[in-house]
Amino acid sequence: MITRVLDKVVFAVLFIITLQVPILADHYRQYLNGYYDAIRDEVTLSSELAKQHGFLSVEAMLDSLQQNDEALVRDNASQKAQRFSMIDSLEQGMRTLEYGHYFEKLTYMANPEQFSTLKKVVDNFRPSIPLTPASVIFSLVTAILLNLLIWTPHFCYCQAKKLKSSSKPFSYK
Repeated sequence: MITRVLDKVVFAVLFIITLQVPILADHYRQYLNGYYDAIRDEVTLSSELAKQHGFLSVEAMLDSLQQNDEALVRDNASQKAQRFSMIDSLEQGMRTLEYGHYFEKLTYMANPEQFSTLKKVVDNFRPSIPLTPASVIFSLVTAILLNLLIWTPHFCYCQAKKLKSSSKPFSYK
């Protein structure tokens, strides 16, 4: 009896947790989108600055700045080049979080490279319930599978114990 109640409680908790994944993915995508917009604006301004000073591209300007005698200018150029190179990975992440299925989103967010960003997103996250049927269904299926994974050892032990007790030889005393 207690096991059945505990099983239902565990399932309910798992279902509530798995319902948060689509909402968290949406918050994560919005965070990345804001970061992407800021970097894109910086690239646009740098591109205009490069054209204004006769460079063919932002990369050519940054290469020139990295050859400068001043360490501050070189470091600044390196930091900008690093940020600009992040645009492709940000675009890929936003596509995954917008168009990927439940497990792709979860895998992307759970990637160790994303932990610092995930921490920032979780700090501002408020639990809620997703409104799309696909999100609810994926959450339900995931909660059922996790619940089975958690309880399978217990049920196997109980079944083995039951089989062991029923296989004892009969005595005529």
